[in-house]
Amino acid sequence: MKRALIAILVLIAAPLAQGDPPVDETRLTLRDEALRLINRDRTQFGLPPVTLDPFASSVADAYCREQIRNGTSGHFSLDGQAPYMRYSFAGGNDGVSENAASWSANYRFDARALYDMMRRSESAMMREVAPHDGHRRTILDPWANRVGIGLAWEKGEFRLTQEFIRHYIDWTRPLPRGASIGDQILCSGRPLPGFEIDAITIHHEPMPQPMTALVANAITTYSLPDARREYLPRLPTRFTRSFNGTIEQAGEIYADGRRGDFPLSADGSFAFVIPFPDGPGVYTVVVWVKPRGGNETIAATNVSIRVYESQPGGAVSFSSR
Repeated sequence: MKRALIAILVLIAAPLAQGDPPVDETRLTLRDEALRLINRDRTQFGLPPVTLDPFASSVADAYCREQIRNGTSGHFSLDGQAPYMRYSFAGGNDGVSENAASWSANYRFDARALYDMMRRSESAMMREVAPHDGHRRTILDPWANRVGIGLAWEKGEFRLTQEFIRHYIDWTRPLPRGASIGDQILCSGRPLPGFEIDAITIHHEPMPQPMTALVANAITTYSLPDARREYLPRLPTRFTRSFNGTIEQAGEIYADGRRGDFPLSADGSFAFVIPFPDGPGVYTVVVWVKPRGGNETIAATNVSIRVYESQPGGAVSFSSR
């Protein structure tokens, strides 16, 4: 999981104009321009363009509005949710990495000011230098293929987020977002053509806790928790007939002696029962894929599940997107 660094930018220039622009029309044109800038920068580095993800954009819009309402900036909401939780609990099933920018002034922003802040935000992110170049690396993620763009502004506050999406799994049985410790949660899916399943990791952390705006604004990075368990595709078994007619079985093993933990079908599809061995908390399921015949792995999902001792409120309902 890439680390994403918060962008806190304070506008100190003189007012360009007063008044509120038509929100819906301005939002559409701002989003189109943001997408153009992102793909301009990716093209300069030989990377394929990303397409706009409407669902991720709607989730990001809601988060930007929430930031202005709560006086926050960056990646964490006041309920303690990190970006991968927020996207996942809203119904997202893919991998996500977030960039965030925040502007403040003592006057209302007009359309010209909004465009200027958005362009300057993109430029500032692309000017970053390693090792403090988290935004730039997120924009230039070679495996990102979609992006959600969140926008909100009110009076002298402007929030912008970029949600870079890695869509490489088509789910046939998506994961719920709530479960109990004893539940048997089966998920299944298949990688996009040209890709294969490499591994599944499950990351565990405590339930997110409410925080103040001061604490949320002080957190400048986020990542998946280090506490994780790794599960590997089951290796094939070969059967041979010996000279005396008996059937002998032989199979490949991994370096640690394991044969693998879950099956793959002939078309590359996987099926996996999610274990909850570490008690209640949030379990985030990362399905790793790689190009067929290649070595580089891609975090194709960040699906978070709230796991309780017993599920509150009865049955779990979930709508896949």
